[in-house]
Amino acid sequence: MYPVFKDAVASSLSNWNALQFAVQQETGGPESKTIADWMVGVVEQFFYENDDLDPDEVADFLSTVMDQELNTHVEDQSDCELGQLLCRFFKLCASGQESQVLDEISKMPKITLGSCNIQEDSCKENDSAAYSVEAGFSSLHLNGESSNTYESMHEEPARELTDLEKQQQQDEADGWTVIRKGNRKR
Repeated sequence: MYPVFKDAVASSLSNWNALQFAVQQETGGPESKTIADWMVGVVEQFFYENDDLDPDEVADFLSTVMDQELNTHVEDQSDCELGQLLCRFFKLCASGQESQVLDEISKMPKITLGSCNIQEDSCKENDSAAYSVEAGFSSLHLNGESSNTYESMHEEPARELTDLEKQQQQDEADGWTVIRKGNRKR
């Protein structure tokens, strides 16, 4: 076990915007801070229990923990960056270069949550903001008025859809595919 590696994990996780934002927003409930503290030991143990970890494996592990424990999907690839950083720190500690790890930890930028925001799930029916935006787009589409965009200026006239195309649109709209009995040649 490398004591400096535990410090590196703690420092890295405390500077990970995705984790700190999840804690700030309590996405894992009121115990979100406790979960973040617990993650330090879990991530450290993950390295000790697995030989020759790949950064992608670490990123997958971090992503899984964030999803399962804090109900947070990391989509900004920061889990991959953190996986690479932690693998590098572990290799440095294993090769006796703990002073370099400490130096890098001291130079790490501190998190800034000011630019972070929540991306709500648009499937929530009671979200009036999402509903009003969707209604606005629907009304724009239904009005048939076009703005002077490149696409509207160079549109080809609409053509009549074939029965097959109408059926495909209906299938896509309702999520069902109707299989019709066809004429077989015998």
